Amino acid sequence: MKNFLLTVLLMVFAVARGIAQDPGFVATADRSTVGATEQFQVSFTLSGADVNSARNFKAPDFGQLVVLSGPSSSTNIQIVNGQITGSLTYSYAVYARTPGKYVIGAATVEYRGNTLRTQPLQIEVTQASPQQQQGKTGQQESQEIGDNLFIRATADKQRVKQGEQVTIIYKLYTRVQVSGYDLSKAPVYQGFWAEEIEQPRQPAVTTEMHDGKQYRVATIRKTALFPTQSGKLSVAPLEVRCAVQLQRRRTNDPFDAFFNDPFFSRLQNVEQNFSSNALSITVDPLPSDAPEGFTGAVGRFTMSATVDNKEVKTGDPVTLKITVSGSGNVKLLTLPKPTLPADVEAYEPKISEEITRDDGIIRGRKVAEYLIIPRNAGQRFIEPVTFTYYDLEKRSYTPLRSPRFELTISQGRDAGPGVSMASKSDVRLLGEDIRFIKLSPGELRNADRSPFSGGMVILGLILPPFLFIGAFVYRKRVEKISGNVRRLRFEKAGKEATRRLKQAKKLLAQGNTESYHAEVARALTGYLEDKLHISKASFTVDQALHVLERGGVSSEAVSGVKSCLERAEFARFAPSADTKTSRQELLEGTAQAINAIEKTYQKKK
Repeated sequence: MKNFLLTVLLMVFAVARGIAQDPGFVATADRSTVGATEQFQVSFTLSGADVNSARNFKAPDFGQLVVLSGPSSSTNIQIVNGQITGSLTYSYAVYARTPGKYVIGAATVEYRGNTLRTQPLQIEVTQASPQQQQGKTGQQESQEIGDNLFIRATADKQRVKQGEQVTIIYKLYTRVQVSGYDLSKAPVYQGFWAEEIEQPRQPAVTTEMHDGKQYRVATIRKTALFPTQSGKLSVAPLEVRCAVQLQRRRTNDPFDAFFNDPFFSRLQNVEQNFSSNALSITVDPLPSDAPEGFTGAVGRFTMSATVDNKEVKTGDPVTLKITVSGSGNVKLLTLPKPTLPADVEAYEPKISEEITRDDGIIRGRKVAEYLIIPRNAGQRFIEPVTFTYYDLEKRSYTPLRSPRFELTISQGRDAGPGVSMASKSDVRLLGEDIRFIKLSPGELRNADRSPFSGGMVILGLILPPFLFIGAFVYRKRVEKISGNVRRLRFEKAGKEATRRLKQAKKLLAQGNTESYHAEVARALTGYLEDKLHISKASFTVDQALHVLERGGVSSEAVSGVKSCLERAEFARFAPSADTKTSRQELLEGTAQAINAIEKTYQKKK
């Protein structure tokens, strides 16, 4: 009897040990049914006796699902009666934009010489109701963020005159860690002409008190508005999608509870939409006693008018230049038109403008250049022109008047008095010069010769169809790329990285080493985000290196990318260990790594 029981126990132990050592690789989701835009977690868990030997995890095809972050890995090891078992889990945070049924493809991992594969995972996404959108996960995240992050819009003036500049400033207030943000919906400026004031890529962070709390504050957008109508005008909210780093929620797993200790600072990226407050601006109409010729200019302006030559011959060109400069709605200015003598021809003016946005004030100048040609000898006059604007400081209309120009015109060589000169249909403008009608016959050709003989004619008949086909193919390719933002970012990733590296080189030459290292890091991470289709919120170095390896990039190039990122970050936080030679090597190494990746992806085309 004792031998029988011993045999049974040994068999049970052997079976249990075999089961414990038999590896498994499964895919799970924390919910099988979720609402649209609702975040959920997908996990791929490997179980076995030696999970640390797992290699080359390959992520599945998520299809139309949006990956917010991942993969993040965690390991759980247990020892029972001397037997070691463990699990290795790769987790992703994802969501779906629209309702429907989605299939997550199979993930693979290499374990003890074998390739294990998960089964495809089905997720049903329903139409999100307000209650679903405020589900448990969203509620916990929203409660944790609370009023610790918001967008605030302010106007430097609440009441302005029609055409007067009002500046809208959008600031991000936060008491949580923000890893990135993107503009999801621009505000509507109904009844305004808008001029964006360029902001630095990395906005300066200050501290401000708001409602008795201290916040870190960054100005993320600044817009100059010029009202084009009077009344009470509204500025719609700005919508921004922010990636916020939050502490992972605790579970009942004792190992997870241990590693969730604040000492280990386990964070996850959570994306949420934030809207600024709406604004209302009161716009007063301009006084009704506007003088004749007033076209709506508001601000503070000066005007100048010049001619390049006051003593000319008939048929010679004269340039009349009218310039209005100052601060205000420069782009909306209408320049005055000169009144010219009847026998002086004028061409359509060349209009140019220069706009500056220094200190948040829109300034600039608008120039009209008229090419005029006198046809008859004698004295001719260009009468003054008047430009009127509304002066905001004086609160009145201010006219500006140009001088009167007298032209002394002598007879040209090729025509006598009273002879009609060529009209402007006979003259062609070429840059700043005038090309006159030919006075010599030029090269003569035999009239009996066929006009269709000769190599150039034959080439002219054959070449256009090929040029048309080439242009058509090129245009279709441009349209295809332009319509696909993902492809466009992929195509332009190399050029954008080159531009950033040139900027980094300038910073290095200026001795600004801190900004230099930050620009190198941005160049490389921005390139990897665009080239590998990784969102800013979910970007991690390990994930990028994994995608590069999976894409066939050489191990040397992958190691170069990792080394450059680590060196750039290390130099920023440990400047004493940085040298001039190492800075130059970092710039060259980054360029070489990017070139190697570009060559790899070009071969795949």
